[in-house]
Amino acid sequence: MSIFKRLSATLVSRLDQVVGEIENHDAVIQATLNDMRKKVAEAKLRLGQVRSEEQQLKQQIQAQKENTVLWRKRAIECAKTDEAKALECVSRSRQCHLKINNLEKALAQYVQTADKLACDIETSEQRLAGMKQKLTLMRARQSTSCALDATNEVNSSSETLLDESFNRWEISISQAEITTDSCDNSDVMERDFIAQEQQEELQKELAEILAEEEQK
Repeated sequence: MSIFKRLSATLVSRLDQVVGEIENHDAVIQATLNDMRKKVAEAKLRLGQVRSEEQQLKQQIQAQKENTVLWRKRAIECAKTDEAKALECVSRSRQCHLKINNLEKALAQYVQTADKLACDIETSEQRLAGMKQKLTLMRARQSTSCALDATNEVNSSSETLLDESFNRWEISISQAEITTDSCDNSDVMERDFIAQEQQEELQKELAEILAEEEQK
């Protein structure tokens, strides 16, 4: 087996191991976070139900207060003509008052439960957000560790082989550069010869013009 194949097999094996560890840890944490999200969602649903019941109790209390006033008003009106009926109205007013007391006790319990549930939900959401951030950081650290492990697997023999490959590549590029320079130098030389020949032709033609002028 060549060194490249051995190196590749080692790296693949190591990466598979690291990836397997990442997947295992990630899967466990992700499952836990999903379970937390589900429980927080359920808690929010329960909180909504408690708040709804709380609102209904407030409405019932208000209705009983209005009934209390109404029965007291009726008692006053009936007292002038029918005492027995007036007493019954007072009794109804008292019943409404008792209902108000019971409803207010229940309302206090609902309010206390709702407030505690809301506080627990907020705490859970903060913990969930913190764990999500930590998961992101752990993924980044694990990826970095995986990359470092992969580079550390390259041994001295592999480094020598890589250096030789780089050297051969550099030699190939240098040879191409030398060939290009030679072509460029050749072109310069040719241009010099052409320029000199043109200069000589111009001088020759000038001499002929001057000779003809002298003959006149």
